[in-house]
Amino acid sequence: MVIGVTHPFARAGRELVPGHWLGPAAVLALGCATAWTLIGFGHGAPLAAVVLVAALVLALWNSPLRASGHEPLQTVRSVADAGRAVVVLWRPGCPYSSALRRRAAREGLDVHWVNIWRDEDAYQLCCSINGGSEETPTAMLLDAGLAAPVVIPASVPGIREATAAPARGVIHTRVVSRASGRVRGLGVRGH
Repeated sequence: MVIGVTHPFARAGRELVPGHWLGPAAVLALGCATAWTLIGFGHGAPLAAVVLVAALVLALWNSPLRASGHEPLQTVRSVADAGRAVVVLWRPGCPYSSALRRRAAREGLDVHWVNIWRDEDAYQLCCSINGGSEETPTAMLLDAGLAAPVVIPASVPGIREATAAPARGVIHTRVVSRASGRVRGLGVRGH
């Protein structure tokens, strides 16, 4: 028997993707098992409760329920039509995305964060840029003067260079075709 598999976003109104719950469920199960073992070996309920709470917090942190600064990609594109916008495609539970977010906030960089697990267009764009995988963080520059998004290094220096590019003159880029969503080439773009 063959079962047709489609992407979870294909289901009408589906925002939470079932496949992305495996990690948080595993963390919660491990926390429960550890707490049960602690009680079984006589270490007491308070320590077991601390382990359960820690596991619950960690599971929620990595779950799709985590609400932290998601902007729809279409909204960011409309902002970019008026000027420039740096967009970072991210997903909950990605330690690299979390680290970039903390460093960008510390530096005071103006970045639009788009959660690929909540936005179908962002998910498809991320997969097309990264050869089919949902590799995050993926940073790009949206500019009204450009026909397609420009992929930039997903780092604070890369974002800083992209936002300061008109003054400095050069950006190292990967241009993404808007029609196909595929990376067209690597190069240097001068202003």
